[in-house]
Amino acid sequence: MKDRGLERERTVAEDVLETGRYDFAAKYMAVRDLHSLARTDPEIINSKTISVLEGVLKDSGLSRQTQSFFVYREAADALASIVVRGIGEPLADQAISALKAVLGTAADNAQRAATEALGALPVSVRGPKVSEDSIENIPQVGWQEILEERGIKIHDSPAIIGRSLVVGTDKENRLLVVKLACAQDSFRSIYKEAVWMEHLSSGDYSFPVRFNVPVAIKINGSYIFRLEDRPTKISDKIDLHPDGYAICFIAPEDYFNYPNDHRTEKRLTMEEFREVMFRDAWLLGKLTSLGIVHSAPIPLFHNRVQRDRRTDNGLYEWPRGGRLDRWLDSCCYPNFGLTGIRDFEHLLAFDGLSRNLYRYIGTHILSLLLVTGSYFRNKDQCRVGLDGQGRPVDARDLFDKEFLKELIRGIFLGYYHGFVGRELSEDLPFDFDELSSRMIEEMGVDRHMEEVLRVVDQEQMTDEQFRDFLRERGCSDEEIRRLKRGSEDIIIHTGPHLGGFNQRISLPELIESAGIISALCMVGRYRQEKFTEPSSLPLFATHSSASLH
Repeated sequence: MKDRGLERERTVAEDVLETGRYDFAAKYMAVRDLHSLARTDPEIINSKTISVLEGVLKDSGLSRQTQSFFVYREAADALASIVVRGIGEPLADQAISALKAVLGTAADNAQRAATEALGALPVSVRGPKVSEDSIENIPQVGWQEILEERGIKIHDSPAIIGRSLVVGTDKENRLLVVKLACAQDSFRSIYKEAVWMEHLSSGDYSFPVRFNVPVAIKINGSYIFRLEDRPTKISDKIDLHPDGYAICFIAPEDYFNYPNDHRTEKRLTMEEFREVMFRDAWLLGKLTSLGIVHSAPIPLFHNRVQRDRRTDNGLYEWPRGGRLDRWLDSCCYPNFGLTGIRDFEHLLAFDGLSRNLYRYIGTHILSLLLVTGSYFRNKDQCRVGLDGQGRPVDARDLFDKEFLKELIRGIFLGYYHGFVGRELSEDLPFDFDELSSRMIEEMGVDRHMEEVLRVVDQEQMTDEQFRDFLRERGCSDEEIRRLKRGSEDIIIHTGPHLGGFNQRISLPELIESAGIISALCMVGRYRQEKFTEPSSLPLFATHSSASLH
């Protein structure tokens, strides 16, 4: 039997929210009361309560209040509490529908509150236990010793790709790769990549699409070793670990082919790019559903310059919607490509809160969209920055709007299918025409080129580091001589960025879309687990085994 006192408390709160007689503070307290009831006495909640809370989220008048996000968040969290408190499937469905109805229609703060509430729904995603052997003695080996131990024959000198020594082998369509550790990494960071290769190559995994997992090779019984000689000189600009830590693996010949490559001989056709992006979106979603999360599909920064003195290391936290630093540079070498997902040192076994999983999904979506935009810009890599008169380069004509719309939709649907395990059964709450137009407008015109090198950042550099920093960013020796380290803030052009220095992102639609898709993925997975909906047919035709074995 329902408590009449609690029923009265509910009806009073609903009345406050339904009428126009009360101020913002009263409405905020009323929403808090309903949220408290949903948590502690869920049996008192009914269909009207859900409708009233949905009305709060759709009340555009509240958005004019400075603190509007807090009342929207209380309303969204109250609806999420109704979903998870076991009130019964009909009310749970109504609460989910109320939150989803806000995604494509409400004001910014209400939409954010709804996506974050859906993103926090509890899902049972836990990563595998990947065992790492204890490392006591790391062998020191030479290049020739690697070749002899594995019986590998090569016909050319190895090339340098990033921080890897890469050479073709006598085995058809296979590369030998020796990947060196960076100075800032411990040897365990690069060792982890080999362990993940071994783990994903096991018989426990099978994917219906192409996903070539490289084959990690043990040298003297160890995945990690110290390379004592390098057969090819590596640029001093690549900051390698002084102890020469490295791993070795065999990869397919197109392992280092990137989907957005600007080189004419490597550039993908529209059909090829579509296939790679849809497949990699699905793979990122599928791996995430297994609790195997790629933490850096591309490097994303809010501020690269300040990463050594910021608590967040300058890394981009997309829910905050800040300026995105050097977006085209971030897309140069994505950690996904023709062979599938790569750079396994960034993989982690997820075992955390749903809201953290929601953020990882958003990072994946954002990365895929940025690489998509760079594919069009890389048709002509010379058209970037400012022209001779200091005006922003306009490269919007490089974009194909209809193809971009198709890519955006396919990435969203592919990721959702990979993560949830079924196709999305409803329309996406997006205006794809508007989203693609905004992407072309902001990604196609380099309006934001400035970066500020603060005095505090200069003071942490030596004179040599100061000069190298400016030289790497295009300053001439004459300009550098005129500048004194630590005397004043220095403005340099390092973009294009998405947004001005220390400002909001100039393309908030990217953040909104990442949040919405992340939320849909989380609620789709929640329903799949909670209500045991049957999985739909695979989005892709079955392909051969993922491993190179």
